[in-house]
Amino acid sequence: MMNNLGDWLCQARKAKRMALIAHVSPDGDTVGATLALRLAFLSLGKEVDIVCDGVPGKSLPPLEGMEAFIPPDQARDDYDTAIAVDVSDHRLLGRADRVFDSAPMRMVIDHHATNPGYGMVNYIRGDECSCCVLAHDVIEGLGVTVNREMGECLMTGMSTDTGHFMYPYTTPRAFELAAKLLRAGVDISAITRVLYRLSSRERVALMRIAYQKLRFALGGQVGVIELTDEDLAGAGCTANQTEGLVNKALEVEGVRMAILATPREDGVKLSLRAVEPDTVNDLAKRFGGGGHAQAAGVTMHMTMEEAVSAMLSVMAEKLDAAGLQNDHGM
Repeated sequence: MMNNLGDWLCQARKAKRMALIAHVSPDGDTVGATLALRLAFLSLGKEVDIVCDGVPGKSLPPLEGMEAFIPPDQARDDYDTAIAVDVSDHRLLGRADRVFDSAPMRMVIDHHATNPGYGMVNYIRGDECSCCVLAHDVIEGLGVTVNREMGECLMTGMSTDTGHFMYPYTTPRAFELAAKLLRAGVDISAITRVLYRLSSRERVALMRIAYQKLRFALGGQVGVIELTDEDLAGAGCTANQTEGLVNKALEVEGVRMAILATPREDGVKLSLRAVEPDTVNDLAKRFGGGGHAQAAGVTMHMTMEEAVSAMLSVMAEKLDAAGLQNDHGM
């Protein structure tokens, strides 16, 4: 297993037929990084497909190539290279694992510290706030000039993964790259309007339901939102449109950690957030998930009640150990 940019670029240059694979329930970072890399590889004359077990959320800007996403069952069977983009764990490939596993060359580009490096060649930097920063490194390393279309993809991913440059793990490099993308012609006002100042009526309906279902546990230090299939259907939304709702629970005074539970075909997805110095990636990892210190997630193969109860139990242990929790009322 190799993990450095030089080896990664060497293998990428050799590729002819490529599958870029985004993670299940694709967010802005995996979408932005994948689309930017696609444009770069296309400019080098390579054949490129984007494969994903899921579709990008409607809350993202209309980025160049968004229509290029295909489901795993439409992928070809003769890729010479498969690249997992922002996929912190092999399991998060979902049904696209077949595409990845069958490629002669399997590569990973990711910024999650919990990534075990499951590719033959990896470019993993757990100290970076967005996979789009790494994608930029790759594009430049390939000798491709980042144009406005690529820049819009990269800016979208950096913005969504850093809370528009507000989360504690936002790096100086991200600000430096943002300035470079602005000089390349990226309209940050248009991007942020779509991401943060514009909501569909369905999204508004879902936020209303989320606020109604918000409850507090462990002495008010954990906010919990549990959304059912009926909630999503009632709002006219899909699970992909729940992105960011977990932050609503974290924005309440006194809340240190937050859980958003949403149904999946094979269980329940828990999106986890925390306020420094608390962390949640270690808690997610205990159940097979991962992520960043203050933003992580995991899919648990149990009922929603069981999954939330299990997560609250380990959160209680952590708060007890830190001397921050006295009332375990749920």
